[in-house]
Amino acid sequence: MLSAVQYLHEQGTIHMDLKPGNILVTPSCTPVISDLGFAKQLRIGGDFTLIGGTEGYIHPDARKLVEEAKSDPNRLRGEALRTTLQEAWDLFSLGKTFLKLLEVIVEQNPKPLTPYVRRYLKLLSCRLLDGHNTDNERALGLSLSTFKEIKYESVLQATTDLEKLTGIYNLESRIPELNLHVQDTIQASTLATTPFTNRVRDLLGHPALMRLGTFTQLGLLNLIYPTATHTRLEHAIGTFSALCRYILALYNDPLNPLFRQIMREEDLRAALLSALLHDVGHYPLAHDFEEAEPTLFSHEQIGYELLNHERSSLSTSIEKTDGWAVPVARVVAILQADPRLMKGSLKDRILHTLINGPIDADKIDYLMRDSVRLGLSYGKGTDLERLLRTLTIVFREQDGQTYAALGIHEKGKVPAEAIAFARYAMFGQVYWHHAYRAIKAMLQRMIWEMLAHAKDEKARKQFRDAFRKFVIPNGSVKGEQDKLFPLTEIALGNPINEVSQIQYGDLSMLYWLANRSGKVGMEFLELLRARKLFKRVLVLSSEKFQDKTLWSNLLEFYRTNKRGWKKKLKLQEVFQQRIVELVESPPEPPPHTAVITPDARNSFIVEGRSKALLLIDIPPERKGSDTPLEFVIEEDRRRVKSDEMRTGTLEQSILWKALQESFQESIGKLRVFCHPDHAEFLSAYLSRPVIENALSHALDKVETE
Repeated sequence: MLSAVQYLHEQGTIHMDLKPGNILVTPSCTPVISDLGFAKQLRIGGDFTLIGGTEGYIHPDARKLVEEAKSDPNRLRGEALRTTLQEAWDLFSLGKTFLKLLEVIVEQNPKPLTPYVRRYLKLLSCRLLDGHNTDNERALGLSLSTFKEIKYESVLQATTDLEKLTGIYNLESRIPELNLHVQDTIQASTLATTPFTNRVRDLLGHPALMRLGTFTQLGLLNLIYPTATHTRLEHAIGTFSALCRYILALYNDPLNPLFRQIMREEDLRAALLSALLHDVGHYPLAHDFEEAEPTLFSHEQIGYELLNHERSSLSTSIEKTDGWAVPVARVVAILQADPRLMKGSLKDRILHTLINGPIDADKIDYLMRDSVRLGLSYGKGTDLERLLRTLTIVFREQDGQTYAALGIHEKGKVPAEAIAFARYAMFGQVYWHHAYRAIKAMLQRMIWEMLAHAKDEKARKQFRDAFRKFVIPNGSVKGEQDKLFPLTEIALGNPINEVSQIQYGDLSMLYWLANRSGKVGMEFLELLRARKLFKRVLVLSSEKFQDKTLWSNLLEFYRTNKRGWKKKLKLQEVFQQRIVELVESPPEPPPHTAVITPDARNSFIVEGRSKALLLIDIPPERKGSDTPLEFVIEEDRRRVKSDEMRTGTLEQSILWKALQESFQESIGKLRVFCHPDHAEFLSAYLSRPVIENALSHALDKVETE
């Protein structure tokens, strides 16, 4: 039937009166469309022509132009301008016809059709209605506004979706990146080999992506874990590899046909591109820069600028018809979509959660990759195969629209929650390791000192331009091979051939930063190169009752001033000034130990007046995702098997929610770090209550200014 209507439309003709009564069936069970009495040619002249149809099957727009015939109230006739005739009128009649046929099949003999097939055909039929669905014509319980969005634009689209169901349509042959048995592969994923097609090879060969292989994924963590030298490029390829498996799993979801049916080839190509390009704006030590000043140093914003650049050869590589054939704007739309805020189309919101969600491909890769490379077990305990078998799209009506995101069937709840716990463990043991936080605190102080040197708007603009040019050189935009992250060692007087554990790209960023952050930057650079890190002299956490008030006050200060680096810098300066005063005039007699000497005291006082000796650090809030981890409960999953209208009742993962809400309070700690030359002295000279009081005093002073 779809093929016959498609043939008519290819001839520039619409039938106008499709209905069950006009569908004949041959002895060999082949349907034949009959009664072309109202058939009309399209795109011929602007004159009026006689149109007609049948009540209940005629498109609402056509129904406004006709009246009931005297002989039969169900027969409708009238006149319309030929320019108003549309193929969508036939699609609507087809949808009504299919719904009627499904109703008859279910009533007469429902067994030949499985619940999945009934659900699939019901959804297809409802999408043919050109967005004019009634409350009874909402397959899967999707909102009425959603059917306006996902309606078919042509019979060919519906035919393709029907071929997906029958098996005629072969996804892997149309998108070779999804063929996991393809001959050409690249071994860059912790999961398995990754398809390495010509267009993947071409994209990874572009300088904008090649530069991701010149710096590490985890920045200066290799000063603590020496094997943490894997690159951002490895992660980008790994995310792409994981997404290939996610797409195949959702396409073959045995209960929910939504993903298979609404996602076209361009949608899936765009999703694969989004995975490869989701970190294209990254640069060395990006997360450290972003934590210091989220707006100016946003790698996401830099990525969007790179993709949208009018002279970018990267966009040409993405959009060329013999390659990916995807508009750059579509990739950006997926990356910027937000299911929670209903930002973006339904398909873009769904695809976004495959790359940025509670159990997305990005997390799967970095948790497993970091665990493997660091020799830890946390991320390696995920039962990935079971997780893939239980992936689904969860959706519900919300404010007249459809909220939709990546989720799971309940039998996959444990492996999904294992991802949340693995992330919790990796942050507790690795990403928020006290020595790593000391490094980050040192880097943040360097960045704040650098920002403080830009006194006016002109200076700030010059700084922004210089930063952008350094991290994304013109060659990366134009597709030329530039020297990435050129070192400024001559200006700094620090030849690069000095031994350092820091990787080249990260070290280049450090040189660039130090050259702009004054004496503090120069000293911190040398300390980091020599792996002389600041040491803890005070640790506060929410778990200790005596720390509760100060912890809460400082946490609120840092949350309020997330983007206010000036106040955070001021707090460190005021706190250090207070500590120097207390060392000069201690409130209590210092203990008698070998580390407390007049020279040590005098050295601290002198250097405390001219150098940065004390740093305050608290990890920022790190949500696993803006969208919750939801699953279809087991009881409803069984019912869904036999009811094409049910979507299943959704529940949030309690474990995921608990980890999300208490993440910072549970494993986050506020630490005061001291210069390695003075940490031992200060810890012995001033008691914990004295340091806490000094910190509280500094906080009060900064907040009241």
